[in-house]
Amino acid sequence: MVLRKMNKIISLFLLITGMLILASCTTGNKELTFSEGDWDSNAFHNQIAKQIIENGYGVDVNIVLADTSIMVSALKAKNIDAALEIWSDNIPTYKTDLANNEYEQVSINFADNEQGLYIPLYLQETYPELVSVTDLLDYAHLFPDPECSNKSIIYGGPEGWAATIFLHDKMSEYGLNELYNFKTIDSGATLSATLASAYAQEAPWVGYNWEPTWIMGLYDMVLLEDSEYNADDFAMGKGAFPSVDVTVVVRNEFQEDFPEIYEFLSKYQTTSLITSTALAYMQENEVEADVAAIWFLENYQDLWSQWVPEDIFTKVMDSLDA
Repeated sequence: MVLRKMNKIISLFLLITGMLILASCTTGNKELTFSEGDWDSNAFHNQIAKQIIENGYGVDVNIVLADTSIMVSALKAKNIDAALEIWSDNIPTYKTDLANNEYEQVSINFADNEQGLYIPLYLQETYPELVSVTDLLDYAHLFPDPECSNKSIIYGGPEGWAATIFLHDKMSEYGLNELYNFKTIDSGATLSATLASAYAQEAPWVGYNWEPTWIMGLYDMVLLEDSEYNADDFAMGKGAFPSVDVTVVVRNEFQEDFPEIYEFLSKYQTTSLITSTALAYMQENEVEADVAAIWFLENYQDLWSQWVPEDIFTKVMDSLDA
């Protein structure tokens, strides 16, 4: 973890000062630079692409860690070649940037991501009528707050997260705050720990989570239903979270410089479920994203073989056997 943070600091420094010189911008060199956010799913997708590009197309891939805002600036400046997991709704200028040809969206990596209030599947199997957020009003007795004898508990993420702010509004709007305390947690890891503890005992649990995450891949969870997303309702704390297009983006002139790899990236498409399953694989086996990428290539051949020509597929598979 310390090494990853140090790498991030170094990468940010290089990007900000302009000292990162891309080989891909120099004719004849065979090298690409991908940006990577500080979350495991981005690392997983980058490692898949790295394996395919290096072993299939013979082009080296460098990966630099950068926050989303730095990724966007670097794409505009052509200081990075591609980003495989851009959460488009987190970039206020995204649509304007595309319209102004600041960079190019070539594919949607996945768009089936969800977030909201979840319960374990085993709990819903025991209480099959507990299916929606509003049903929580009738089942508060299942979720006693260990620190408050006269109220129940719903777990949330850290204060300051947009999702946490929204759920505070939802608690009030739906009248849940009359029966429940909304317990915000200081980190996503701690939030996951409360769920893991409950799951190990098959105890009732209700709280915020999102996909893709390792915990959604590891445990059978049910997203409680809510009314369909509507921007006006959402502003007041009503309804479901919207799904987000998580996109694959490249710098301008990428297609001209790397037409075959551009074609590959334009077909790169997975799902939130696949990503969560991969993150669960990493968690259970205590491995890094490069190992999970090889696991993916070995187990999802029917999917990724559609992204590349047959000869590239063969080269990559041969490299796995080497």
